[in-house]
Amino acid sequence: MTSFQLLKKRVSDDRRYKLRDLRTALDWTVWFYILIPALIVSVVYYQSWWIMAPEWLNFVPEQAMMVPLFLGATWWSLRVYLEEADQVYILQNQNLVDGLKKWGMVHSLLKGSVLTLFSIAVVLPFLITGWNWGMEQVVITGIFVLLASWNVNVCRYFIDLTIQSIWIKWIPLMMVNVVSIGILVFVSQVGWKSREFVFVGVALLLVLLIAQLYYRIKVKGTFFHDVMMERGYKQSVTNLLMKQVGVSSGRTVLVRKKPFLFKGSKRLRKQGSPETRIVDLYVKWLLRSPGKVQYYLQVTGWGIAAIFLLPLVVKVIVLLFALYAFIGLSKADWHEFSERSYAQLFQWDQQLRELSAKKASKVFTMPCFILVCVMTGVAFPGWIGMLLFPLGGWVMMMGSIRMVHQDVRSSSPQ
Repeated sequence: MTSFQLLKKRVSDDRRYKLRDLRTALDWTVWFYILIPALIVSVVYYQSWWIMAPEWLNFVPEQAMMVPLFLGATWWSLRVYLEEADQVYILQNQNLVDGLKKWGMVHSLLKGSVLTLFSIAVVLPFLITGWNWGMEQVVITGIFVLLASWNVNVCRYFIDLTIQSIWIKWIPLMMVNVVSIGILVFVSQVGWKSREFVFVGVALLLVLLIAQLYYRIKVKGTFFHDVMMERGYKQSVTNLLMKQVGVSSGRTVLVRKKPFLFKGSKRLRKQGSPETRIVDLYVKWLLRSPGKVQYYLQVTGWGIAAIFLLPLVVKVIVLLFALYAFIGLSKADWHEFSERSYAQLFQWDQQLRELSAKKASKVFTMPCFILVCVMTGVAFPGWIGMLLFPLGGWVMMMGSIRMVHQDVRSSSPQ
């Protein structure tokens, strides 16, 4: 087997591994209710941006567009696709190892090129219709973005290889990113007008890239570091999904012997009813799980952003999707909490379960959804929306919660 054939097999295995993890999280409901509508709305808005630039673009300087463009172009990693078992077989053949490294880096650079083109395509209507860029300015800026992304990701590998401390390595990483963004801003505003600067800049970036790649191939003693990095790249989707549910497979930086919040375990509410005490315990459990609170904050943030950016009719659709998401999150969190071992210490009867579940579902759903309703009212023209949307949202939320718990009551065994 040649090094190119070995790379094709490992790239295919890596793709299947990640797709398998994605299928576990993205079922048909996520595609039908979230991803497909978001894709349709994005395509419609992207087409409209080619006709007329959005109004909010007047408040954004064109230099700021280099930041998301740079982040999108560098959203990949330099990989060599080495595995732990290679120390038994492949390491005996140095030519095969070097070939696998070369083809792995070529594959990574091509992936970076695709992401760079995609990032430029996303911001292209802003550049052309919003700030009246010409094609020469766009092409030259895109070339520098591509070369900068290649150099930055190779440089990130050497920083990660030489600096072990997770706290210290952020300093050179930040410096590399800031310098790269500064160069891109200069090129996009002034440097593209000078042909001498363009040729010299492209030549220097190419020489720097070739030197880094040559040293990357020739450097020795990095096998176990490469294997550890490859394991992280292969499990990137798994780690992302596990972090979202509050489980991390990485190294723990700080181990606490006592809870960060509610050390004395005092009641949040002074009422002594059983359902109130259960809800207090549920609130503490949620606040001690940053990943679960992050879900509510993300839905709130993205919902508010979409409401201000999308047209009037779509704002109402976004509001309904936000309500669906909040109720689904609270229902899933309550189900997970009620099935825990410490929650089983309570004497659950049907009435207590229903009252506790109904109160618990309002803990984060009510303030988050009312905030989204208020922002929807602000985004609508006229002052009447600021009154109708919070009031209508509260009525709609209470009715939805009542319907959800009626369905749960009818489906539960008597």
